[in-house]
Amino acid sequence: MELTGLSRTADIDLTFHQEVTVAGTLRLLAGRGWTPAEPLGISCMVEDDGDFDWSREDPMDKPQVLARLDAPEARDLHVGISVYRPDAETGGTLLFCPGRQTASFTPSINRRSLPGATEMTDLAWYIQELVHPLLAGDLLGYEARDTAD
Repeated sequence: MELTGLSRTADIDLTFHQEVTVAGTLRLLAGRGWTPAEPLGISCMVEDDGDFDWSREDPMDKPQVLARLDAPEARDLHVGISVYRPDAETGGTLLFCPGRQTASFTPSINRRSLPGATEMTDLAWYIQELVHPLLAGDLLGYEARDTAD
């Protein structure tokens, strides 16, 4: 079956036992080489009246960025941050939902594809390299999908 011309969506939804912080999640991912500093800086977002306007920050400002994303006043808002694996030259965005018990990862930076099916995302790699480190935290479960729109 020919899949050219179709757009695709890939993401991994994460569910945690209890509320998590962006900083704590990034600490777990750092053990596998993930960093919020992508090639163009740190991309982040705090929901503003329903708008998801992403901004780019200097990597030197990481402590301030994490403090803003984990601030008590942001707890009931969507917040997001980019994560990147320099050794694999891939990454994406982590979007944390209000209440911080759910999050979603979207591979959007040099998305890894399946050999022989380049239109599809290598979700097994992302599960091993991104989901697996979160098992050391409060990860309750995940749902991964790659679908044609």
